[in-house]
Amino acid sequence: MMINVTYSRRDTTLTVKGHALAAPKGKDLICAAASILAFTVLEIAEENAEKFLPSVLMENDSADFRIVCNPSDGQLGRCRDVLDTVFTGFEILANEYPDYVRATKED
Repeated sequence: MMINVTYSRRDTTLTVKGHALAAPKGKDLICAAASILAFTVLEIAEENAEKFLPSVLMENDSADFRIVCNPSDGQLGRCRDVLDTVFTGFEILANEYPDYVRATKED
């Protein structure tokens, strides 16, 4: 299995699916790193809910999630900055652990 991350800068959408399965549950550091990145973007979106107007879908005990931001006027750049930064973290994981993480930017 693998963690698949897809980011659409145009649509301000970030999707994370799957598990790394690099180690037993509770000891998988790759999964832990991916989880903290996912929770970071969710926390920032919640803190900026009035500006980013996020829509969040979580499935499979929060292992899979999709966040779509619909930023209010003047907030598109800030929303993209947040998603760009978090996606960079996923790209680092994918580069370091390509057998466990795939990060794809759609545009």
